Amino acid sequence: MALDFVAGCIGGCAGIIIGHPLDTLKVHIQSGRGSVSKCTKALLKGGTLANAYRGVGAPLGGIAAINAIVFGSYGNTIRAMPNPESLVAHGFAGGVAGILQSIVCTPVELIKTRQQLAKAGEMMPTGAWSGARYVIRTSGYRGLFRGFGITVLRDSPGFTMYFMSYEAMTRGNQDAMRVFMGGGVAGALSWIVSYPVDVIKSRLQGDVVQKYAGAWDCFTQSLRTDGWRCLTRGLGPVLLRAFLSNGACFTAVAWTERIWQQIIYPPVTSFHKSKSVKDSPDYVYDT
Repeated sequence: MALDFVAGCIGGCAGIIIGHPLDTLKVHIQSGRGSVSKCTKALLKGGTLANAYRGVGAPLGGIAAINAIVFGSYGNTIRAMPNPESLVAHGFAGGVAGILQSIVCTPVELIKTRQQLAKAGEMMPTGAWSGARYVIRTSGYRGLFRGFGITVLRDSPGFTMYFMSYEAMTRGNQDAMRVFMGGGVAGALSWIVSYPVDVIKSRLQGDVVQKYAGAWDCFTQSLRTDGWRCLTRGLGPVLLRAFLSNGACFTAVAWTERIWQQIIYPPVTSFHKSKSVKDSPDYVYDT
């Protein structure tokens, strides 16, 4: 459990740092701020990545809680399954993890989305905690959980695809390149499944003027004004972000686990004269 948590936190931070600029681009496109090229130019205005990294504090601040839930519930659910090696078990455990992590992910992503979409002169603070206090002050504690239901609807199927496809692609081969490619492809596949729902979630959570009564109202208004194409607008940058950030995430997780195993069970030069080593053959390696 502790290893799942630590590895998940390290991997999650790596994925966020690499993928956040493309996540900001995604949110701007989904919210109707313009095309890919127009939003990219706006975010890179001034020649720095400061605008692209706006709102990164909230996901980095929440990564410990989110990954404790994701990797902890995933690992425990897998161990409780009657056939933990099956792909169905990995998919089911991923779905459970997606539901549970939405409890923390909803307020974290609401703050991130509001900060990413904030324009010059608006009152939304840039810090994670100050942003949370501002939302509570203006919308109450319920305002932090606006979009919870649609976050569950996005993340449960998304995490099902995520963990099941990663397991299928890396089973029996855990070399670095396979782990990176498996994580990247798994991330891209999960976003293909969940992206239309994510569009509605971003619009709903970014709605500071209460234009939408709820997720269904946001969905119907979006189709009426922008058509069905709005549900896939910006998918290209998202798939690139998903591949890079999730490849980095799973690679960091795998490296952390390997380093941990080397610390706990270091290689020994001989096992012929050591009773303690002889009694623990599963963790002994000749050098």
